[in-house]
Amino acid sequence: MEMSRGRTQRCRQRFGRALVASLTLAVASVASAGAATFVASSSSSAPAPLGRRSAAAAGLLPALLGFQGALAIPRVTDLKVYINARKLALVPIFAQGIDYLERKGIDEEMVAYTPNMTRKMVLYAGIFSGSEAPDATVRRLIQDSKDFKKAIDANDKPAAFAAFEKYRTDIPPGNGRFDL
Repeated sequence: MEMSRGRTQRCRQRFGRALVASLTLAVASVASAGAATFVASSSSSAPAPLGRRSAAAAGLLPALLGFQGALAIPRVTDLKVYINARKLALVPIFAQGIDYLERKGIDEEMVAYTPNMTRKMVLYAGIFSGSEAPDATVRRLIQDSKDFKKAIDANDKPAAFAAFEKYRTDIPPGNGRFDL
């Protein structure tokens, strides 16, 4: 046990040193290449081309620092899997809010829970856009979530149920629809 812990600690130390050394080399090569090699022409406003070292360092840095990709819904490879994952994450929050509303009505806790629920409703609405910009479907669903919040703020339980049902039925037919 003790020998394994020591070996693990040495491996972490070596990895940490290697990471620091490679980052230092990458930064130094970019800095030295940029300072001495590239001199912009006074007649041209075009940027100077990158050297081999700085291009290699620029390509190496994301791999060393870790990659964190952005995801836009139109660029999702498997839309059904994405929608199901979002449904599993967000619909239980809707169910919890609607169940509480049915059992206890509108009280302080429901009023406090409503902003969280409506924020999740807006997030769920965003996955039904045909493009990166919100389209008519998304805007309609966002308006439905605002109507739900207004009904809760007005202490109108039937209007809140009607607004949530309108939100639920305004979701396009297909994989994103849900029943509570």
